Amino acid sequence: MRVLQAPNTALPFGLLLSMLLAAFAWLGAVQGGLASWGLGLLPLAMFLGMALGNAAPAWVQHGLAGFGFARRHVMRTGIALFGFQLGFADLLAVGWAGVFSAIFIVGSTLGLAAWLGKRMGLQASSFLLIGAGSAICGGAAIAAADSVLRAPPAATSAALGTAVVFGTLSMFAIPGFQWLFNLQANFTGLWLGLSVHELGHVIAGAALVGGQAPTFALIEKMLRVALLAPAMVWLAWSMLRAQRNEGNTNLPRVSMRPPLFLWGFLLAVILKSTGVLNVQLEVALTDLSQLLMATGLAALGVGTRWVDLRAAGLKVWVLGSVLCIHLWAAGFVLVHVIQSGAAAH
Repeated sequence: MRVLQAPNTALPFGLLLSMLLAAFAWLGAVQGGLASWGLGLLPLAMFLGMALGNAAPAWVQHGLAGFGFARRHVMRTGIALFGFQLGFADLLAVGWAGVFSAIFIVGSTLGLAAWLGKRMGLQASSFLLIGAGSAICGGAAIAAADSVLRAPPAATSAALGTAVVFGTLSMFAIPGFQWLFNLQANFTGLWLGLSVHELGHVIAGAALVGGQAPTFALIEKMLRVALLAPAMVWLAWSMLRAQRNEGNTNLPRVSMRPPLFLWGFLLAVILKSTGVLNVQLEVALTDLSQLLMATGLAALGVGTRWVDLRAAGLKVWVLGSVLCIHLWAAGFVLVHVIQSGAAAH
């Protein structure tokens, strides 16, 4: 993969261009309705960045300093603000069975990605990113994992591709199973929350089901998102171990200390839980977090070449499909357990 060396360029050009791409992504995903079809703000921003980077490489060279700033600092700030979507009281609404189910889904999916990825011969950064996107929250988790792992842009792009494709498939498939097997709306909502990749996919899929599905789906999904911070620590540890096993000293070293943006994420969750912020401010901070992450992912996409994506190969898609099937099956079984326990009481 080609590594671009940053010349002496001004910071604003690349940063402003990243912000402009995020704005276009917002127009397409939110105003244009693409999010309802599975192409949400974050992956669309990444893909727009990839299109620009491949179509106008001279612009990329001129704005490298700004793109780097957006990828690192802007995106990390967005991830920290993402915590304002979570509140402890909301997360416990599905009971302790729902909490433990979310922990099992995240832990088992990350573990399966690491175990299978190694045996398939994938690079550690690749299978860890795919695992994070599948286990937690799609593009947001991949952005957070990229900030910790410092993965090559091609690996991040491939991971986002699997999250979009399999998340969109899940968004339509699980409501289809509800119709086929005549499942209750709350059952299907829990299943969506446990098994679907992107938050946007979960919301859109639950809207197709109707009834109580959106409430149960969103709460269960938020439980998975709440595990972002401990999952990033585990990913850093896994990457360090992989680097030591490979004996490759040329790879960027990751730190086992939780980075500053994860502390910010936890602080945001605490502030949300205290209720000291009014609803309008929480909504504004949540929207800002999405735009900042979209800006960072657009900058990340600019540095990705189509040839790098093609080089990812079939193994990436095989791993993504196995993780998707695992999410469907495990989610279905866990919802049965949750509802059986509720019926017993």
